[in-house]
Amino acid sequence: MSSSPRVGVVRRSMLTDPLLIKAPLGRSRSKGFAVPGPDFTFGTSSNWLRDGGVAEALSSWNVQPRQEESAAQHADFVSLNREAVKSGMVTPKELSQYRAQRAQSSASELRHGRLPRCRDQVPDITFGVRNRPSSPMSDVLSHQYAQRWLHDQLKNQTNNLKCKMKPGCIPDTRTSLLRRSKSLPVIETPPKPARFAQVGPALDTFRDQETRVRAFGARRSSSQTQRSVLRTARHEEPGGKRVEPL
Repeated sequence: MSSSPRVGVVRRSMLTDPLLIKAPLGRSRSKGFAVPGPDFTFGTSSNWLRDGGVAEALSSWNVQPRQEESAAQHADFVSLNREAVKSGMVTPKELSQYRAQRAQSSASELRHGRLPRCRDQVPDITFGVRNRPSSPMSDVLSHQYAQRWLHDQLKNQTNNLKCKMKPGCIPDTRTSLLRRSKSLPVIETPPKPARFAQVGPALDTFRDQETRVRAFGARRSSSQTQRSVLRTARHEEPGGKRVEPL
């Protein structure tokens, strides 16, 4: 039984890693190393021609190959032009003379075995990899790094589980949108053909327009008089009974 819970994905390489293999109860911990094949040689293979010594010295004569001089150096016109401008030479004649002079000086340096001068290095540059700061021995001996890593892994698993169980948002449908919205009243006007818009009356029984206006005015005044009389007039029958008008 393991002393701590197993977190993360269990890979096959964990069964062969000595740092991850835990000892079972009452048994020694297995190393997990695979047995090499039949062609594997334990240790260093010996060869009397390559191991050095008198046998190698008498059997062969190794000479360091001589480095051949490289072909003609190609002129770097970009750097030549830059150096010429820094020296104050800008005309074509001055540039050609400067290039010829630099070519002669570089050829003489190669002839005398001088190496070209390297550029100045940055003073605070560091070659290689810097040493990492030393680990506090108290944390290492008390297994604080392992406990911290295990706590972070368990916390990440619980957070992922909470995110997966979070209910999603239900999208709206056309029915739900129509239930929440209020429909506007639709006002429909009756259709009216254009050919009946300016049609006059079929019969005209008045002699002229003035007679028509006077007849409508008399009709309006008489109708109002009759309506007022029917509202206020009351008459009594001979028997003394009051009768309300209809």
